[in-house]
Amino acid sequence: MAALLVRLHWNLVTHPLGEYIYSDMNGYNSRADRLVKEPFGHFEYHAFFPFGTHAFAAAFKAVFGLEDFRQLGVAYALMGALGVLAAHRIALRVSTVRWVPHVLGLFLVCYYPYLSIGGYLLSELPFSVCFMLAVWCSIRLVDHGRMRDAVLMGAAAGFGAWFRPQILMSVGVLGLYWLWRRRALPRVKLLHFVGAGVPLAILLGLSAAHFRYQTGRNGLVSENGPFNMVFGRCHNSKIESLPDGKGHGKVHFRPPEFLQLNNLLERKRKEGVEPPVRLNPIIGDVLNYPGYIGDRERHNAYIRECLHKTTLWRQLEYTYLNVALLWRYNVPWPDSGRGQWREPARVWTRIYEIAFAIPSLLFLFTLGPRRLVRQGWLAVHMVAVLVTAALYFGGTRHRASYDPLFLFFALEVYAVIGRWAWQRWRARRAARA
Repeated sequence: MAALLVRLHWNLVTHPLGEYIYSDMNGYNSRADRLVKEPFGHFEYHAFFPFGTHAFAAAFKAVFGLEDFRQLGVAYALMGALGVLAAHRIALRVSTVRWVPHVLGLFLVCYYPYLSIGGYLLSELPFSVCFMLAVWCSIRLVDHGRMRDAVLMGAAAGFGAWFRPQILMSVGVLGLYWLWRRRALPRVKLLHFVGAGVPLAILLGLSAAHFRYQTGRNGLVSENGPFNMVFGRCHNSKIESLPDGKGHGKVHFRPPEFLQLNNLLERKRKEGVEPPVRLNPIIGDVLNYPGYIGDRERHNAYIRECLHKTTLWRQLEYTYLNVALLWRYNVPWPDSGRGQWREPARVWTRIYEIAFAIPSLLFLFTLGPRRLVRQGWLAVHMVAVLVTAALYFGGTRHRASYDPLFLFFALEVYAVIGRWAWQRWRARRAARA
């Protein structure tokens, strides 16, 4: 209830969602408006981004009106509170220390990065809620072995893919972990994965049908996968498409994380010092071509060219920076572009980097011991995030979707280390006595 009240005040009073409709938020909003006005229209660009966010917004606009953002603000507040609830329930089931779930829940009530992503019409929060619900159902499956939890897990993952397909990486890594540790997970059977796969396949099938309907081409959710991988493997900071005389206009995208890296480079040059990191693009900082911004053949050609022209070491450098961006060198956008919210976003980014980044990564050690298999069942999602960031690129905003789970990882590590240190101190004190 506290999480909901805080988010309602944030989305309706402090940071009204409808007052921040620009850039990507305006893109989602305009696509939602168009979907309401022409529900059976064919719009190629509607398949460039995952369609879940603008379809979700369109459902509210169809009922409450195109300009009524208060109801969307309430919906986003509810989703944020549900994400907090799911994190608390997961911690109650898995934590080995009694106080961790309660501290986690209280901390998430006002945890700024998670509160912030719920104040914009973006995909991060709806995706996060679907992800957290899928994880909650998955740990219930481990504990009880019920088919309904498997089905709900698959459904939540399927809806999550409508918002951000990266959830499919978690699905794959979780399946591999089960193959490795299935003897230690006696209640989780192959049949449960079949049960989870049914709603997942149905929802992905509907997504593929939407993709085909909008573009006339085959695809799963969206066309921006290869587009994003160009940034990860070439380290250019901008891609723009130019008019081609066939209805495609000028469109450009620049990841805020890469823009901030270029800004850092310029600042350091003015100071006469070397920056700690830089993009170092291999085929140019800006890539442009005439045609459609979602041209997958063009993007795949860029990826092949970059892989051909770079050494393995340079690709490893790219990969390191892609992953490091999950915690460092960038302030979450859109807050980074607004003076009023830039400073709290910067401060919280620094707090997470110092206090939670390394402890949350240490939770990966639970993947090894058989006795920690339930913790390892959760840790696989950190692996999925690291792999996704390595292949494409990371960002503090992208990580925020997973923060309710990753903060639990960090608190659990702190609690276990603290308990061990306390026991050692008491043992030494007793020995001296």
